[in-house]
Amino acid sequence: MLYPRAEIVRSAGAVVFDADYELVLTIVNHGDGNNTISFPKGQLEPEESIEAAARREVEEETGVICKLLPDSLMGVENRYLSDTKRTKFVYWFVGTAVETREQKLESYEQLSVKWMSIAEARDALSRESSRQLLDLCLNFLEKQGKR
Repeated sequence: MLYPRAEIVRSAGAVVFDADYELVLTIVNHGDGNNTISFPKGQLEPEESIEAAARREVEEETGVICKLLPDSLMGVENRYLSDTKRTKFVYWFVGTAVETREQKLESYEQLSVKWMSIAEARDALSRESSRQLLDLCLNFLEKQGKR
């Protein structure tokens, strides 16, 4: 299916692990009333690459500076935004935490950060697609000899 440019929203995010690949970084969205648990992501700025957007969004939403692993684009998630009648494409990467700083949230964002074990994250993630993404990332890390 072809999506005209005016009808798409491009976003990027990352599934970020600690240095030992034992913990995964999640965000809890308190603003939706459901405390939705997911991975950090957000819209691309004009002229921004998807990799730069993924790193920026992780830092803004969590305060964690991450390094994206080489060739770690895990997939593209497609979501229909019924309120704007646009289609959102989210490009997902795998990263590792390098440093932690202060969150840089927008005034409307109500997010908290939680490092979880992989098993805890799999149980807690709010969307099935997030659990599938976590599994893709774990398979990628195993093939890279990181787990």
